[in-house]
Amino acid sequence: MFNLSISLNSFYFYLFLLYFFLSGFYDLKKKTVPTILHIIFMLSGLPFFINFQVRELSCQEYTLLIDILLRFIPGIILTAISIISGGNIGIGDAIFITVSAFYIPFNYILMLAISGFLSAFMVSMAILIYGKISGKDYHNMTLPFIPLMLPGLFLFLNGF
Repeated sequence: MFNLSISLNSFYFYLFLLYFFLSGFYDLKKKTVPTILHIIFMLSGLPFFINFQVRELSCQEYTLLIDILLRFIPGIILTAISIISGGNIGIGDAIFITVSAFYIPFNYILMLAISGFLSAFMVSMAILIYGKISGKDYHNMTLPFIPLMLPGLFLFLNGF
């Protein structure tokens, strides 16, 4: 018999990876992420988030509060942009970034979001150039945003 041991930190991290890949799969396949998926992972991440934050309370409480609030700002901003733009940026993508704040720190959330926007820019430019060359109109095409954050996840996993 072998000993299968996994730390709480590792489980927490693998839970985030599962959320990322399930959300990316749904976003790619259906161009929407089921609300229940966001709820399940928000509720799953909340106890870990609270546990890890309580452990940090012995540190300076002021900086901890700022760190907690900073994590959620990108998701809140994307949600506001989604509402203002009438859904040009999907609300599911904004919720994904917000729920990710329960799992990863602010700098990694920014890395994911920025890599997603850069990847979306490059892919959309390639599609538009291809459309121009082939004489097709791809201006109203939509892109799944979560899978486009994969380069940021790759950087995150490699300890950038």
